[in-house]
Amino acid sequence: MDLCTVVFRDELDVLRLQARSIQLYVRDLNPRSIYVMVNDDSEIDVAIYGDLADRVRVIPRSIYGCEWAENGWLSQQVLKLYGAALSSDTWCMVLDAKTLFVRSVLLEDIMPDSRPRVGSLDIYPVFERSQDIAQDVFGVKLTRQLGPGGVPFVFHTPSVRAMIGHVELLTDRNFADWFQSEGMLTEFILYSAYLHYEYHGFDHLYDHVNRIHPVNLCHSEVDHFDQKFTIMQQPDTLTVSIHRAAWSRLTATERERYLAFLASRGLA
Repeated sequence: MDLCTVVFRDELDVLRLQARSIQLYVRDLNPRSIYVMVNDDSEIDVAIYGDLADRVRVIPRSIYGCEWAENGWLSQQVLKLYGAALSSDTWCMVLDAKTLFVRSVLLEDIMPDSRPRVGSLDIYPVFERSQDIAQDVFGVKLTRQLGPGGVPFVFHTPSVRAMIGHVELLTDRNFADWFQSEGMLTEFILYSAYLHYEYHGFDHLYDHVNRIHPVNLCHSEVDHFDQKFTIMQQPDTLTVSIHRAAWSRLTATERERYLAFLASRGLA
C-alpha cells in the first residue's frame, strides 16, 4: 500500500515528525512509493525519510499546469486525489503532513482480505453543501460517507483515476479547476459519491468495520484538549494530529504534555 502526504511551508517541521513516524510504524504496509505533494514552492529534503528515502517521490503542484486557489484547503484536497492517482499500487493511504502514526500499522488488521476496514459514517451538517455538489455531479443519493471521516484515508487508486476522468468528461473542465471552483466540496465526499455511482455503495471495495482510528485536534476543539489527549493515548489510536491554529492556542503545559507523548512513541 502506497502513501501520500500533502505539505506546505508552514508544515515542514511537522513533516519531519511524520517521516519519522512512517519509518517507525508503517513498515508492514511496505509502500513502494511515498508521494509528497507540495502545495507551494517549498523544497523537500528526502533524507528525513531515512532508509525509505529512495521510495519518496516529491511532486510539486506546478507540474499540473493549472491555476491553484489561494485557499490552501481546496488545493490540498485536489492534491490528495492527484497523489493517489499517481500510485501504481491498488491502494494508497493519504495523509496530511501533521498526521503522525503512534503505533504500528498492520496490514492484517486494516485489510485482512482484499477490502480495507474503514467503515462509514453519517455526513455532518457542515458538509451538506459538499454532499449536494457530489450528489448532483454523479446523480446519486448519498447519505453516508466512507470512513474514517478524515485522514488517514485509503483510496482505491483505479477508482480515483476513473473518477477524475469521469468528472472531466461530465463537466468538460480540468478536474482541479472544477473542484476548486465549487468552493465547499471535499475530496472524501466526492469519492464516496463516485463509489455509489460506480458500485452502488461501498461494500464492493471496503469493509463495513473500521480499524483506522485517528485523533485530531482542530482549532475549534482547543477547550477539549484533555478529553482528546486521553483518547490519543488509547491502544487503538493509530494517528494523532494538532492543527497549527489549535497548537498556537494551547497552553505551555498542554504543549509539553503532547510533546512528551510523542517522545514516548519515539517521535520527539
